[in-house]
Amino acid sequence: MLNALDPIRRRLERPLLFDGLAFALASVAAGLLLMEIGWDLDAAARASVIRSSFALAGLVLLLEVLRVVILRSERTSLWQKLLMTGIPALALAQMFVAEALFGETGGLALRGTGLLMLATSQLTLVASALLRLVRLTDRAWFRKASPGMLVVGSFVTVILIGTLLLKTPKATSGGITWIDSIFTSTSAVCVTGLIVRDTAVDFTFSGQAMILVLIQIGGLGVMTLAYFLALMSGQGISLRDRVFLNEMLSQNNVLMVGRFVLRIVLITLLLEALGAWILHLRWGGLGGGLWHSVFHSVSAFCNAGFSTFSSGLMDDAAREERVVQTVIMVLIVLGGLGFVTAGRVPGLVFAPLRRKLLETLGRRGPKVRVPVHVRLVLFTTGILLLGGALGFTWVDAADPWPAAFNSVTARTAGFNITEMADLSAAGVVLMCFLMVVGGSPGGTAGGLKTTTVALGVLEIRRIVLGRTDVNLWGRRVSRDVLDRCHATLVLSFLWIIASVVAVAALEPRLALDDVIFECVSAFSTVGLSRGITGDLGTASKLVIITTMLVGRIGILAFAISLGGRPRPRHFRYPEARLPLN
Repeated sequence: MLNALDPIRRRLERPLLFDGLAFALASVAAGLLLMEIGWDLDAAARASVIRSSFALAGLVLLLEVLRVVILRSERTSLWQKLLMTGIPALALAQMFVAEALFGETGGLALRGTGLLMLATSQLTLVASALLRLVRLTDRAWFRKASPGMLVVGSFVTVILIGTLLLKTPKATSGGITWIDSIFTSTSAVCVTGLIVRDTAVDFTFSGQAMILVLIQIGGLGVMTLAYFLALMSGQGISLRDRVFLNEMLSQNNVLMVGRFVLRIVLITLLLEALGAWILHLRWGGLGGGLWHSVFHSVSAFCNAGFSTFSSGLMDDAAREERVVQTVIMVLIVLGGLGFVTAGRVPGLVFAPLRRKLLETLGRRGPKVRVPVHVRLVLFTTGILLLGGALGFTWVDAADPWPAAFNSVTARTAGFNITEMADLSAAGVVLMCFLMVVGGSPGGTAGGLKTTTVALGVLEIRRIVLGRTDVNLWGRRVSRDVLDRCHATLVLSFLWIIASVVAVAALEPRLALDDVIFECVSAFSTVGLSRGITGDLGTASKLVIITTMLVGRIGILAFAISLGGRPRPRHFRYPEARLPLN
């Protein structure tokens, strides 16, 4: 009997077949989840959803058991087997509990608990399939795609999913057009903060929760979260993926990149929770104070600039709250420093204290080694923050505190405690410069990045002084890095000019300085505006949408993804000297 089943078993020993079935079941679970959170269902429709959820959870559990029994490759890790079979089992258990709690005789709170557990169980099934889909990165056809194309594709996919979510009836209070939905979704995923609809008024609690999830995904990065799921499920990541993450996260140690991904996600959630707790101490008395606190904490750390107040931080709840503004500023700076640099900050702060303490005890403390990249980021960020604060104080005769906040929010955060339309012409130019520079590599901020601008300035200094190399703290910057820096500067300048020309031609009634401010803000994923975002037409919104996407991905990465796989030449032409003056 066993021999007779061997041919069938060999035919079924195809991981891709199981992965395809898991994807199909996940799609059904996602559809059920979308119905739960996006539509108000009557009793009959909800009963159908519950029955379908039960059947779906049972099928997923059966599929995982068959996978373990049939596939030899699934028998290596006990932790992975327990996790992948335990997830659908947990979803099934949640549904039984939800069915027991949900009923016409139960109170509103009890029925709400049951509905929440049903939605959670469906989300659990989707997560189970996502863990399986991460394994597709090992397929040969997946490896043919360039890293840049993977990043672009992942962001576009999440933006489209967010667009569909925001179009559901329960997401908005009065409906939303397709162009406004994709604009809002792009602004959230690209952590920009430009809005065409009032987040506080036009979006319901469900809609705001969707926007918050999109902000979190966009801030951490879609691929970072995907590899985090792979690590948490015990699947691990390949060497190719480690090299890709090194490039994306500005991490140097290939062997440590897995641990670094885990640290990124956990530290992000910890800092956001700490920020939300401090904000809740100030906003606890407001209606929905906890939600305001969580939303603003995540939005600030991800440098998104979305707010649950119609007037943002200019609302009465935040305009004069220095503690609230300080927390927002700290979260903005930490998110914009980059995960590598931000992870080094505690060590740089406490290492000197530890060394001094050891010296008082007669012991010699260890020297603190600071990487060149971290030094350059901290040095450039400090100059920009201080210089921006002094600049706004001078050109607009502003008070030191609003000037300092404007300097921080220009790190691509998008919050404001003063009206951007009141900036002087010099203030607009200064803000545009700070927005273009943006944050630092490997973080949640956009813009050219502090290291790119700093290296551009150092390259000019090298040429003026007639030196051969750009040197930093006893290290030489490679020519490849400088070439990428030059390409990024030129491409960014050209894209901003093209977007300004396009919007100015499409919207001739708008002032040119407002258009320039808007396009720079979109490209740098800042989200500050001089009040023209809602007045843009459909074509202009599409220009801004594309600009936000390109700015979040990175102009050079976007250009490389369009250019396809690199094809280096193995010969060189004779040198030609061209006049430049």
